[in-house]
Amino acid sequence: MTDKDLSQTEDQMLEALFAEARSARVADPSEALMQAILGDAADALEASRPAPVAAARSGFLAGLWAALGGVAGVSGLATATAVGVWFGVAPPAGLDGLSTAIWGESVSVSIFSADDILGLEG
Repeated sequence: MTDKDLSQTEDQMLEALFAEARSARVADPSEALMQAILGDAADALEASRPAPVAAARSGFLAGLWAALGGVAGVSGLATATAVGVWFGVAPPAGLDGLSTAIWGESVSVSIFSADDILGLEG
């Protein structure tokens, strides 16, 4: 037999199988099964509905909070502020040379005199 004869035989076998499947009567599902399927579908539909969302807050602080990006934006700003204060109080050694190169020599100003820290002496 050649490949052509073999493929014709396979085609004939497949066609006979499909013809048998087309002619077979499929039993309808029972009413109880259909009710169970529809009940499960209704439960799944109800469970998939999103929960009601609370009304958006309005006001100046809520608008500012949204403009800053919510928790992510405010936490980034807080971190940057903390690092800025830290660098202002105790700058790293490498930063001192960089600031001198950019702005020149640093000047330190005493806000309080050493003897009068509370400003009580006249």
